[in-house]
Amino acid sequence: MKIGFTFFTLSMSLISWSQQIYGSLSSGFLLNSSKDQAPSYIVNTIHQISLPWFWRPENYAFQNSVHTDLNFGHQLTEQIGYELSFSYLKPNSVSENLSYGQKIMSGDFFQSAAKLMLTVPLKRIDLYTKIGLNAVNGKMTYQQTIEDGNFNSLGTATASLTYTYTSPISFGFNGAIGVNIPISKKFSFFSEVRYIHQDFTPKNGQMTGFIYNGTDLIANNDFPTYYALIEFGKESEWQNYNSGDNSKPQKLYEHSYALGGLDFSAGLRYVLWSK
Repeated sequence: MKIGFTFFTLSMSLISWSQQIYGSLSSGFLLNSSKDQAPSYIVNTIHQISLPWFWRPENYAFQNSVHTDLNFGHQLTEQIGYELSFSYLKPNSVSENLSYGQKIMSGDFFQSAAKLMLTVPLKRIDLYTKIGLNAVNGKMTYQQTIEDGNFNSLGTATASLTYTYTSPISFGFNGAIGVNIPISKKFSFFSEVRYIHQDFTPKNGQMTGFIYNGTDLIANNDFPTYYALIEFGKESEWQNYNSGDNSKPQKLYEHSYALGGLDFSAGLRYVLWSK
């Protein structure tokens, strides 16, 4: 009992109880993780009949991303604190140029995170580590275009098909090590290396653009739900080119996309309050 009390007393004596609240802005570059998955169908299979080049298994993956962050932190002591972050995450588009056109996958996401931060104050710099949980929400877009006269035998001079994919909020985790360098009483510069685990697994897909030979088919046609919407899950009916119930979305296997990976970021911190 005495040993435990002595250890607790010594530990408390090493902690400085000064408090600080800060805000910071940062940006960074993320190398997206890779995922080992089989290719999957991500557009309605009705297009196998009318536009076969719009319908095939795909296995695209984001390679890298950029982000901008707004952070608020509370240092309970010089060593212990927590941080809340709100980020706009923009994966760089993935494109494939084909002899008859182009395929482009892009996305826009908003990410929030709550982190525990442990700091080691040194004479001129502070070293720190963070660990926490993150959540993401947003959308992914997949666009295919055709501009090639070689397909005139099928009656197609130009065509563009766009799908948008969404999912409920998904969760992940993150960890970081970094250095904070004071440059005045209020301002400091920081840089950190993070690892983020975060996947985006669309649950729904919707045809949001379909232009065929200059005609906007979305505006001029009322597509049945089965041909305009997709429901991703554990089953697929991709071989059923026509459904007996066109009022329900077509079912296709779900596919995940990595939004996390190894991240490098830097920014400026400003002390809002301290005592």
